[in-house]
Amino acid sequence: MITDFSNREKECFTFLKLIPKEKQYVIIGGYAVTSFGFSRFSVDLDITIPESELPFFKKALSDNDFVFTKGKDDLLYSGKFERYEKGLVSIDLLINGVSSRQTGYLYPFQYLFKNSQIRETSGWDPLNKVKARIAKKEMLIALKIHSMRMTDKRDVIMLCYEIPNIRIIINHLKNSPKEKIIEHVNELLVNLNEKNLIDSIKGVYSIDDKIYKKTIENCQKTMNEIKERI
Repeated sequence: MITDFSNREKECFTFLKLIPKEKQYVIIGGYAVTSFGFSRFSVDLDITIPESELPFFKKALSDNDFVFTKGKDDLLYSGKFERYEKGLVSIDLLINGVSSRQTGYLYPFQYLFKNSQIRETSGWDPLNKVKARIAKKEMLIALKIHSMRMTDKRDVIMLCYEIPNIRIIINHLKNSPKEKIIEHVNELLVNLNEKNLIDSIKGVYSIDDKIYKKTIENCQKTMNEIKERI
């Protein structure tokens, strides 16, 4: 089973290594979160690109045996996208930006690109690693506050292990639907006090009790401040 996971994960890293440095793109999914310190297993990539880069990515995916498929109904994002699959691995191209289904808010590609950086990300298997253009921590937190599925809640918690720049997060959220953002923040604050959260977090991230306690405390502080200042 572990070997199977590693092989599936390796497909994502093999593809990322094919992208030339000069290409415009930003990684915003699980492997973006992983770059900030804690690995979690993932077999999909979320990549936002400008439409001008679409021909390159389509060809690169085709050359590596990824096949275009219909988007799934549970896709986190709205807006223009294309999904490609190879076995159990999927790659979503989010074209011209990221639009949240939950809030209806759009972050244009150039805004995301401006708030990204080259970082090393690695997989559950430490042999799987690559340097890629990844959304900055505060940008990722803002994106995940917009969506706030359970997966996003866990990611926000882990991204708060070291307290992020709250002013920057608020700046990313300032033009968003305020009521919906506060609703999502309150949802997370409630979850932080639930007894089964520790099992949910540890089931995805390999962390000890000390790290868990710190992430919960820092996430509570961060979310409360965002709610007060937004």
